[in-house]
Amino acid sequence: MPVKITITFWDPVDPEAFERHYVETHAPLVDELPGLRAYEYGRALTNFDGSAPDAFWVVSLTFDDAEAMHASFASVAGQKTTADMANFITGPMKSVVSEVR
Repeated sequence: MPVKITITFWDPVDPEAFERHYVETHAPLVDELPGLRAYEYGRALTNFDGSAPDAFWVVSLTFDDAEAMHASFASVAGQKTTADMANFITGPMKSVVSEVR
């Protein structure tokens, strides 16, 4: 069964630097992950009810299954991607893995 990892980021110290690093440096690393089936990212927008967003940035990565996801992050490309996170994350983050139906 396909799985998705959703990563949410809150309140970076410098939002513009976060976005610049993510788009110019980190996203190309993520694109190299083996087995990646879908990849989306961007700033959180106003909620459906018109309230302010609860987060700053949201990322979604989809893989064929949990084993493919774990193998992807264990690969050289996955290790590079994970190592780069320290270069732009300055606020809290959370990840959730879910089934995709």
